[in-house]
Amino acid sequence: MKTVTNGGLPVPWSRRWRLSVARMAKRRLQRLSEGQALFTAGGPSMAPAALPGLRPAVAPPGSRFGAWSAPPWHGLPLAVSGAVAMFVVQPPADLWPLAWLAPIPWLLLVTQPRLSGWRAWGGVWCGGFLYWLLAIHWLRLPHPPATAIGWVLLSAYLGCYLPLFVWAARRLVHHWKWPLVPAAAVAWVAMDLVRSEFLGGFTFAGIGHTQWRWTTFIQIADAVGAVGVGGIVMAGAAAILATVAGRAKGRVLLCEALPAAILVTVTLAYGSMRLATAPVPTQKPLDVLIVQGSIDTEMKHDPDAAADVLAHYDKLTIAGLAEESALPDLIVWPETMWRYGLMEIDATQTLPAAVLDEMLGPDDVGELASARQARGRAAISAQRLAALATYARRYGTNWIVGLDRQRISSTVPAGYQAFNAALVLNPDGRPIACYDKMYPVMFGEYVPLADRLPFLYSLTPLPGGLTAGTEPVAVDIAGYGVAPTICYETALPGAMRSIVRRLAATGRRPAAIVNLTNDGWFWGSSELDMHLVAAIFRAVEVRTPILVAANTGFSAAIDGSGKLLAQGPRRETATLRVSVRPDGRWSPWLTAGNLPLGMTLAVVAILVLEWLVGTRLAPRWASGRQ
Repeated sequence: MKTVTNGGLPVPWSRRWRLSVARMAKRRLQRLSEGQALFTAGGPSMAPAALPGLRPAVAPPGSRFGAWSAPPWHGLPLAVSGAVAMFVVQPPADLWPLAWLAPIPWLLLVTQPRLSGWRAWGGVWCGGFLYWLLAIHWLRLPHPPATAIGWVLLSAYLGCYLPLFVWAARRLVHHWKWPLVPAAAVAWVAMDLVRSEFLGGFTFAGIGHTQWRWTTFIQIADAVGAVGVGGIVMAGAAAILATVAGRAKGRVLLCEALPAAILVTVTLAYGSMRLATAPVPTQKPLDVLIVQGSIDTEMKHDPDAAADVLAHYDKLTIAGLAEESALPDLIVWPETMWRYGLMEIDATQTLPAAVLDEMLGPDDVGELASARQARGRAAISAQRLAALATYARRYGTNWIVGLDRQRISSTVPAGYQAFNAALVLNPDGRPIACYDKMYPVMFGEYVPLADRLPFLYSLTPLPGGLTAGTEPVAVDIAGYGVAPTICYETALPGAMRSIVRRLAATGRRPAAIVNLTNDGWFWGSSELDMHLVAAIFRAVEVRTPILVAANTGFSAAIDGSGKLLAQGPRRETATLRVSVRPDGRWSPWLTAGNLPLGMTLAVVAILVLEWLVGTRLAPRWASGRQ
């Protein structure tokens, strides 16, 4: 191992860090002064007329992007213009074809010769903060003002990914001498990967999601996920910028435009191949009735509204069944639309005598106390199920319904566990499966550590937290395996992949995934669009049809190629009678998940280490430096 020396004497480890930082600072000051000298020497006569939002500047020697740059003292104008452009390609404006141009202002931050100082990077963060404030404005709606505070805080956190992206891409372009196209794609994918996994992940409003209507293009999601699709769009935007800024020079066309064109061509060829190999149905499809009511969720906390909600959904169900003579194989209600929760009492709990007398009547035969306690617990559970059984028998077919489930137990600090559940009943009204949501939403459905410190819930609008389920469920419906999921589980790529893989490992890979969700929290906002698009990408990634039953919309049927076969209205009632045909194809995503894209994180990790130690760590073939 090489010994670090100073004047022939070994340098202690305590001084090596200070020497590295000093060398790094010296090089940065030197580069800063050289950049200023270049700009001063060039003068305004060397630059063509300025474009709006840009100013003329002399590019450093060897620059591939001409002489255009943003003001070196401030990143705010380009960051904000990029935020607005990126917002309008998302719902509600939804100008999705412009997604191939929207990132260009942010990419100009990457290509300009100098971007330094707290004002410049603070301006870049402000652009990211603004974008997320606009994109997820619906987060303020469920519990104002508490969720409004969460909206601002989450936007502030997500806004950090823009300066991180710009910094990483700039290091690749200006220090490693990478072309803009791979630099932008690698940096963007790395940041999106972290965003989709860190602290549970947040995947809405990704640039790749804008392309969901282009079915051929998004087939590549079964190999690289929605994050990878976003990386391809970013590569296309970078190629457009590099081609225009480089005035279509030969080297630019070779290093920027050609690789991006090849990438998009391969993506479309792969998509065409996957669509052409979609399975041809050979058996009777699964016949499903999806019931979409329109109940604003503020009513959920009104105990008197439970009967109204039940009557609302029952009326829609009866009307939907009456539209066709044959019964469907399955009826699906959205999340928690059965407001009378189930209750399970742990065997360690002792019921009061008054409760036992109310449930069982007086004990006139001298029944053993343990037996009477067991009968009392069973009677309480059966009482909650009896009403469900009555409705299931009236419908005459299988029924998946969303409800709350409680387990009373002295073994947990709070004294009970609450589950967000999907109960499956057969035509006789007998429960045949129950799925407990495995991936509850942090701060939306639980507070970290509050299971041990219940007082934390007093600091939030939540009355209590959900306990995560432990096992996925696949139930046989008319010969097809159907796996229930709940709410934002379709927004989590890793969650859906894990559910399908775990079921497939036991020989129960689902033919269809049913998602029960209540989007009545968001009053018909663009959250409905983003949630639906997330389900479309999950269907492609795991090559499994997804049925969505959503209160206030959007209920939908999506096939294994991501085609939207049926869709309910926004904030209105509807019943969708859909035919579901299994896909069954395996996908590279199911095998490897994010692992191939993880190489982008390795590249960014090397960039960070280089910046910290002030010296090159990447091999010359990777960095392109001599």
